[in-house]
Amino acid sequence: MKKIIFTLFVLSSAVTLHAQTNPEITLLPVPKSISLQGGTFTLKSDFKVSVKANQTDSILYQAVNRAFQTLNRRTNLYFEQQRITYKDSSDNSTFIIRVKQKASVTLNQDESYQLKITGKDISLNAVTTTGALRGLETFLQLLQSNASGFSLPQLTIEDAPRFVWRGLMIDVARHFIPLDVVKRNIDAMAAVKMNILHLHLSDDEGFRVESKIFPELHKKGSYGEYYTQAQIRELVAYARQRGIIVVPEFDMPGHTTGFLAAYPQLASAPGPYEPGPRFKRSGKKLGLMDIMTLIQTTPTPAFDPSKESTYTFLDKFIGEMANLFPAPYLHIGADENNGVSWKNNPEIVAFMKKNKLEDTHALQAYFVKRVSQILQKHHKQTAGWEELLSKDLSKNVIVQVWSDSSYLRKAIKQGNPVIISKGFYLDLFMPASVHYNNGLIPSSAPSNILGGEAALWAEAVDKDNMETRAWPRTAAIAERLWSPSSVKDSEDLYLRLFSVSNQLDEIGLQHRSNYERGLRRLTGGEDIIPLKTLTDVLTPIKGYKKLFAKMTAPLSHTYQTAPLTRVSDIVFVDSEIKRSFRRTIGNYLNHKEANALQILQEQLAQWKENYPHLEALINRHAMGNEVAVHAKNLYEAAQIGLEILAKLKTNETLSPEWIKQKQEALNSLKKADGEVELAIIPEIEALLNQKLAPEPLDYPLF
Repeated sequence: MKKIIFTLFVLSSAVTLHAQTNPEITLLPVPKSISLQGGTFTLKSDFKVSVKANQTDSILYQAVNRAFQTLNRRTNLYFEQQRITYKDSSDNSTFIIRVKQKASVTLNQDESYQLKITGKDISLNAVTTTGALRGLETFLQLLQSNASGFSLPQLTIEDAPRFVWRGLMIDVARHFIPLDVVKRNIDAMAAVKMNILHLHLSDDEGFRVESKIFPELHKKGSYGEYYTQAQIRELVAYARQRGIIVVPEFDMPGHTTGFLAAYPQLASAPGPYEPGPRFKRSGKKLGLMDIMTLIQTTPTPAFDPSKESTYTFLDKFIGEMANLFPAPYLHIGADENNGVSWKNNPEIVAFMKKNKLEDTHALQAYFVKRVSQILQKHHKQTAGWEELLSKDLSKNVIVQVWSDSSYLRKAIKQGNPVIISKGFYLDLFMPASVHYNNGLIPSSAPSNILGGEAALWAEAVDKDNMETRAWPRTAAIAERLWSPSSVKDSEDLYLRLFSVSNQLDEIGLQHRSNYERGLRRLTGGEDIIPLKTLTDVLTPIKGYKKLFAKMTAPLSHTYQTAPLTRVSDIVFVDSEIKRSFRRTIGNYLNHKEANALQILQEQLAQWKENYPHLEALINRHAMGNEVAVHAKNLYEAAQIGLEILAKLKTNETLSPEWIKQKQEALNSLKKADGEVELAIIPEIEALLNQKLAPEPLDYPLF
């Protein structure tokens, strides 16, 4: 199959390309520039690495050894060199790494590097340790193999990031995510050159860090699921070794049940408080407007900003956490506080009147100012979600935009540092192409836009599906934040995305194994192939539909202990099979490729012939209700596709009446069931209409 990643003419002389590679180079993120010389460097067992850097740079030497062993495992060459130390500094080695400055990762650090590969040797040059770490990840992605062995393309790469803040926010409060899972995500982040891990550590559902000063926080706020301080130090060190900063978030003044379960005297309304969902379920069916009214009118738990004891507590608490997390930033949330519990408290209302605070927005601004002063005292820069923005907000406070793009314009105008998360919410189940084409990331960004952050909220995420929900889509966001703005072809992205997904699987990420484990659970341990043939082309419903359904589900469905094991909980958002099917249809419709029809026929026949096997499996297991509708729908869609191909093969004209009949049938197959939908219907429609329509740049949220 024709595979084009970027338009490329490889000449005998070097060709300099701006953010381009060739069909065999699946780099992600795409570097700033590449110069291809033609030819390859062949790897052999005598491959040897030298490092010319500060001999005490343990982060560098650990990274070099990790990369070296990864390469050894991928090639099975059994390198003669066992490990690399400061003693390995020969000028005669095949791979020489030169680093000018020993440095732990910081936000505005020089992350640039130059990687040069000739037919005889390789060199990696970087100003800082962090730049070398980024270059090593590029080096590993360049490995190629064929029947003759393993090689690397001859080239020169000059690379540096577009934005300094390239983050992933993981919500570990709503569902606790164990340390080993977070570490695997750090490894994946490092592989695609991300540098900020934002941990959402407290919310209404839980408080997830041990506090030695206020031990009731983790005792009463976590149901025993929290990180010890030793584990936090271990995690911070693990991230630092991979060029990643860990930024903690403790949400306040709202989303604070995790705090108030331990210290109800700090609340705006009397307790007791118990960690759990923010909104109490009535069990009755609610429409969209009912849910919006619930969100706006419920007196949700919040700190009492009128009490000095609140700030005394926060001073001590922040002081402890500031010592635990060395990052110069601390995120205070400050989102989604509707102010109802403040309005309902006469003492708070009197405080507002006394201090000439005209509404709860002004009171929140007062709270943010007080907390920011505490953070400044402990040498931390304040970050928060967009709701903390006010006209009097300190210019030093970082504003993270997640919902309303007007906040982006206001923050830029006020001169506040900005992080963009709107368009990067992974829990909205949008395909990677939507995140990749985020319109809020301007081609020419103002200097106070630090970058962006993928966000994974955990209402429908736990330790068993977290990696499947985050990856490989997060890699698309990583590229959007690293690569030049001219790199924006979604189809090209997908060609590289699934290749990188393979590499992430190889380094230990469990996004694929968790998916297949979930399928085995549904089949009771039977062969998963019939079920997987279907679920490989299912995708979760998009937007807030799944979350809102959860808000009105029976109470037992909302528990933190409730299983997230339905098909909608385990399938990928982006179907690799769908992408391949779509490319083949494009190759047939646009390029009339000779073998495309045959490939399409085989795929459609596979889906059709799978149905009897899947139907038998469904009839043997209780999971049948989960997939029965879509099992039949895929069969019918495949049948329609085969009928279309049969007519096309004989050059039979498709009559308008026949097209209308089949279109109506396909429309009925688009309907969601079990919170999932068939992903391949638009492609079969393309066959019917002989035109492959562009994919949407966005989808409705509600």
